[in-house]
Amino acid sequence: MRVRVLGSGSYLADPLRGSPGTLLRVEQASLLVDAGSGTLQRLARAGLDPAFLDAVILTHRHVDHCADLAALLFCMKHQRSPRRVRDLVLVGSEGLGEHLDRLYALWGSSLMADSFDLQVVELPLCGPGEADLPGGVVVASVPANHSEGALHYRFRAPDGVTVVVSGDTGPSEALEQLAAGADLLLCECGLPTGESFPAHLDAVEVARIVAAARPRRVLLHHYAPRPDLDADVARIVATGVPTAWSEDGMEIDVRRVP
Repeated sequence: MRVRVLGSGSYLADPLRGSPGTLLRVEQASLLVDAGSGTLQRLARAGLDPAFLDAVILTHRHVDHCADLAALLFCMKHQRSPRRVRDLVLVGSEGLGEHLDRLYALWGSSLMADSFDLQVVELPLCGPGEADLPGGVVVASVPANHSEGALHYRFRAPDGVTVVVSGDTGPSEALEQLAAGADLLLCECGLPTGESFPAHLDAVEVARIVAAARPRRVLLHHYAPRPDLDADVARIVATGVPTAWSEDGMEIDVRRVP
């Protein structure tokens, strides 16, 4: 599995970091996790035509994570060369279908697929869920400690490689369990150390999650520049798990570690 960071930032305007978006690629499929503002352009920079995108998975429906969903659907419907014909799988928590209906009500038939099928998969908010994705990838979900509708995801490729995406979250025992032994944990770290906010994480809490879960590698995302970035990552590295800040355009070949 290859992971391409499309947007490493947050809801804040940042000249170097876009809103959240991550592209997962396996041999037979391309999966987009979150679609914050600017994702459509950054997909093009990554060399992926939306006509060949297989699935869009939303961690939750805050605007900085799903603003470009409408733009993607509009592009997929109206692009003529190449014309999209493959099905698109759209995954999220309960209420995703209603969210899509509201987009249709706002933008009309301009978003409604006509040359391909759109398959909406809603995962539960009251416990674990699982779905089969294109390319033989299986995604497992558990509720996150954020807004209603937020989920954590664990993606398992056919070769056994596992990537966990936290989405936005506060302290979360569910994330600890889901990320246990993962080959890569892409974890939000939006708060300066010591700042308390129940729906996001600082480096102290990320370090606690990493120490409990012991993933093979950690990328921190959903952040804005601040003076303590080096100290924050050092705190997590001290757990013994390689850790770095994600950057827009970064690409990682994730391999299974025995």
